[in-house]
Amino acid sequence: MIKILLSSVLFPNRFEINRGVCIKKQAVELARRDKVTILAPVPYLPSFLSNSTRGFYAKIPQEDQIDGLPVRYPRFFIIPKILRFLHGPFLFLSVFRYYHRVVKSEEPEILLGFWAFPDGFANVLMAKFFKLPVVIGCRGCDINKFTKPYIQRKLIGWALRNCDQVLSVSEALKTEIVNRLDVPPHQVTVIPNGIEEQRFYPQDRDEMREILGLAKGKKIAVCVARLDPIKGVDVLLRAFAQVDSSETQLVVVGDGDEKQHLENLIERLGLSNRALLVGSKPYDEIPQWINAADLLVLPSITEGWPNTLMEAFSCGKPVVASRVGGVPEIVNSPVLGIMVSPGNEDELARGIEEGLTRSWDSDAIRARVQGRSWAVVADELRSELNRVLQRHRAGQN
Repeated sequence: MIKILLSSVLFPNRFEINRGVCIKKQAVELARRDKVTILAPVPYLPSFLSNSTRGFYAKIPQEDQIDGLPVRYPRFFIIPKILRFLHGPFLFLSVFRYYHRVVKSEEPEILLGFWAFPDGFANVLMAKFFKLPVVIGCRGCDINKFTKPYIQRKLIGWALRNCDQVLSVSEALKTEIVNRLDVPPHQVTVIPNGIEEQRFYPQDRDEMREILGLAKGKKIAVCVARLDPIKGVDVLLRAFAQVDSSETQLVVVGDGDEKQHLENLIERLGLSNRALLVGSKPYDEIPQWINAADLLVLPSITEGWPNTLMEAFSCGKPVVASRVGGVPEIVNSPVLGIMVSPGNEDELARGIEEGLTRSWDSDAIRARVQGRSWAVVADELRSELNRVLQRHRAGQN
């Protein structure tokens, strides 16, 4: 048994239940055999701002249960949207005393952090003070997006070079970590995400459409993504406007800051009767939306390891996805789907038309992800943590 302190701002809370789902899945599996203490810092928000857009932060309890896991939510100070390079130092200074009490009482053997910034920076500093080995897991956006500002890139690079091991979800992301941040290749281990086959499996398409109130006689493409510029939903809408058929429909499952902009774009493109923004849905409901569709589309500009592609495969659905990040490692055969250039509306439109008309082998698609459970992922992660612990103990002798 390993005594693990898991620290990440990317973890679900009762108001953002889909946040960091992949990290939660690993925590659930680790907790079956190991002692896992979970700290998920959230931004401090005064109670008088509880009715603002981010007001739910003030309502998150200090301690909670998420899928049977005890989770603590210490508060940290940040200035939203400005001086982002200070978020790492602010996080460290805000929660240091809280972490000190937890380390003293729980006596963890290793610190496992997810998300390179601000978490990675703060967690490496924390581990140095507490003399703990530390492993930092990178997810994609934390490297592809957060390393663009110069100072943040320097801070992230320092953190990843000074931790005991870096985890990457794909070979493509590992290449970015090594080349962009000068992290030695041997210090980066690739552990791809897993899938819940008991949740994501083929279900009757028409039955799912009836449950969700979707038209049974149309060809439907679904996109499951947050409404953020890097997910390329605006590109998808412009591409879908080129798909010449009144018998096709696009359904976008997700929410985010781009919602109003995308609603306006739908109106300008004349897609009001063909494109639906249905908002964020509970994770348990996502299999229904995927199974109701004929095709899943992911038009991202950047990616790490998008699990929505694996979830579609587990439901036997083909995909059209941008050729970015770990996507070519997931869509590694033409029998699984179609890859297109990121940001290319014309190519995406042709890919959607082909994807909706081509005959696909559902069993061959499902076979791509069978056996890649979260328990398997947790075993790989546990082995890596054990290797780090052995090196740490050997260094102390």
